[in-house]
Amino acid sequence: MARPSANTAYYEIRLKGQLNARWADWFDGMTITLDDNGDTLLSGPVVDQAALHGILRKIRDLGLTLLSVNSVE
Repeated sequence: MARPSANTAYYEIRLKGQLNARWADWFDGMTITLDDNGDTLLSGPVVDQAALHGILRKIRDLGLTLLSVNSVE
């Protein structure tokens, strides 16, 4: 992942189903947390909107179901 800048935002992206932690590098080093309910939370800093769209495109390309995307203060 690129070096965080003043415009970097922290995101939490919730996915349906469980994603193996080995995918963390593919998702720009975001933290992968498996919820007890069987879903996955991707969380971490995203440098800009283009990077966020890149992550969302990877989710789409893997055929994963996107449940939510939240910017966290």
